[in-house]
Amino acid sequence: MADTTRYVIFSGANERAVVAVCRYFQRHGVACSLVARPGVDAIRKTRFARWIDAVRSLDCLDVDDMLGALALLKARYPGQRLVFLPTAESIIRLVLDNRDSFESAGLEVPLVDKTLYETISDKASFLALMEQFGVPLPTRLEHVSPSDLPVVAKPLNEVSRRTGRKLYPELIFTAEALEAFLASDVVEDYFFQAYLDGRSYYFLAFFPRQGAPAVRYQENLLQQPNGKSMLVARLCDCPDFDIEAHLVRGFQSVGFFGFVMVELIEVDGVLHLIEANPRFWGPFELAIKAGFRPDAIVDGMQAEGGSSNALYLWTSGLMLSLLAGGRPRRYPQLLRKLVSHPMALFGADIYLRKDTLRLLGHELSQALRLGFVRARRRVVGGTQ
Repeated sequence: MADTTRYVIFSGANERAVVAVCRYFQRHGVACSLVARPGVDAIRKTRFARWIDAVRSLDCLDVDDMLGALALLKARYPGQRLVFLPTAESIIRLVLDNRDSFESAGLEVPLVDKTLYETISDKASFLALMEQFGVPLPTRLEHVSPSDLPVVAKPLNEVSRRTGRKLYPELIFTAEALEAFLASDVVEDYFFQAYLDGRSYYFLAFFPRQGAPAVRYQENLLQQPNGKSMLVARLCDCPDFDIEAHLVRGFQSVGFFGFVMVELIEVDGVLHLIEANPRFWGPFELAIKAGFRPDAIVDGMQAEGGSSNALYLWTSGLMLSLLAGGRPRRYPQLLRKLVSHPMALFGADIYLRKDTLRLLGHELSQALRLGFVRARRRVVGGTQ
């Protein structure tokens, strides 16, 4: 059909966000094509596998390979408007690095320019920006020592400018771990901040190109070890309207538009800025329940209505963490919030739905295998 807007997702990463967006599109009859990662793409274990219209040839990010997949979509859907959706950091950066090539090939990229995107996504530059607008930050440590523990090592940039390697934050709790990190070959790519222990919130926002943003909030209750993905969360009211105003002014000052999630930690009644993700984030299904529309990235229509107290649960992610020997980070209010909404838990799991039961089973079986291997190693080690 000509004149149709068709959204394009390069899958193979951040599948919880991909699933949430696909569910929304299915409910609302929005056209979407998936470009799958070869072989290992988790989306193949969902009912949205039928939306795969092209498969990358290489199991790595390659511009020519992705442009080849895009050419297949153009041939299959002549005359349709193809629009890129931002679901995975590495893919977004590659597309922005080669924006002219992708747009010349017929893919609309409704994102800010590369420089602004990196300003928001890279931790050091985003913290510096928001500090100018009065948003409190965790204490920065210039010369970290064991007496400062625990600390957080944060990458200056999402991708190392020395090695091109993708970097992740590291939570450091022991003197041995600190010594090992300081001796590592990546230490020059990091800076240190004090570790904050308090209530965790996500500022969820969509900034249209014109007008005021739509803003919602998520309280985080349980998180994978080392600051990885959220396992349990809920929608909540704004924890601090002054901080919201400072954040909004900061984003508007640089002309940002699109979707963004900002993590905040509350200590002694003060919200501190942690980081931002200018893309669809893992628990994006909660944002959709709060009224966000992923296709707003094109038409600019803001969030409307939605739930104010929905829960989010990633059971298989929790099992993967526990059976691998990890200790998820438990935030205040976890048990009270779960006990106060027992019935909501039945519909809260991201994968406990007909369209993703195979993926749920796959992740649970992965968790069991990890647990078996770990238990076997302990038994073998104990007999030596």
